Amino acid sequence: MTETSSTRLVWDLAGRPRITAPGTAAHLKDSPGVCAMCGHDSPVTANADRALGKNFPDQGHLQRHDSPDICPACLWCASGKPPNTLRMWTIVASPGADLPDSQPKAFLQDTPGLCLTSRASTRPVIDILADPPSGDWLVSVALSGQKHVLPFAAVNHGSGQWTVRAEDHSVTANPAQWRQVHACTLGLRRLGVPAEAVMAGEPQYVKTPDQLAAWRDLNAGLLPWLGSPLLELALWTITKDITNDTATYPADR
Repeated sequence: MTETSSTRLVWDLAGRPRITAPGTAAHLKDSPGVCAMCGHDSPVTANADRALGKNFPDQGHLQRHDSPDICPACLWCASGKPPNTLRMWTIVASPGADLPDSQPKAFLQDTPGLCLTSRASTRPVIDILADPPSGDWLVSVALSGQKHVLPFAAVNHGSGQWTVRAEDHSVTANPAQWRQVHACTLGLRRLGVPAEAVMAGEPQYVKTPDQLAAWRDLNAGLLPWLGSPLLELALWTITKDITNDTATYPADR
C-alpha cells in the first residue's frame, strides 16, 4: 500500500473541498473505516452503496471489496455532475511541481501542482511522462469523459518506471521508452500515416522511396509496442498542435 492514494493526492492539492451535493455529503459520518475504493484507513467514512449508489459502474476496480465504506477523498473524486466532475478531465498532479494552468473550462483553477486538461492540450501529459518530477506524481487520462479514471490511477515517485491510467487500462513504461515511442509515433504522423496504420505497423499513405525509408526507420522503433496501450497513449497525445510543434520535449524548449 502506498503512503497516499491518487484520490487523496488530488483532493489535498485541490484544498480538500467539501462535497457540494447535500444528498451525497450527508452520508459522511465520524465513523472510522477502510475505504473500499483506495484501501486506506479513514476516520470519516460514508456507506459506499448509499453515497455512490449500488449501480456504481466501477465495482470491479475497488481495492477492498470486503469494506462497505468510502473515504471523503474518494467520494469527492467520484462524485459531481458535468461540468463539475473529475471524470471529464485528464489529470496531471504533482505536489510542488510547476505544472501548466488547467484548461479554462475546468472547474478547478489556480491549484498549484494540479492540472486538469483534455485532448485540446496534451502537452502536460507528454512532458511529465518524458521528464517526471522527483516527488509523487500521477496521470489519469480521460478518453471518453464517461468513466471514473482518477480513483484507479497509480501514484508514481521520481523518474523511474511509471504507470499511468488511461480509461480502463494501466500503461507502464519509463521515460526513455516513452520518448522513443512518442518520437517515432510523432514522426509517422508527420509523415501522414493514419493512427490505425501506426498501431498496426502498416505503411499507409507512404508514396515515395524516401518516405518508405523514413517509415521503416520509425516503425522499427515501435516494433515492441505495436498494438500496445503505450502506443495508443502516444497516439492520443499527438494532436495537430503537437504535430506542428518543433519543440517536442521539455529539454527542447
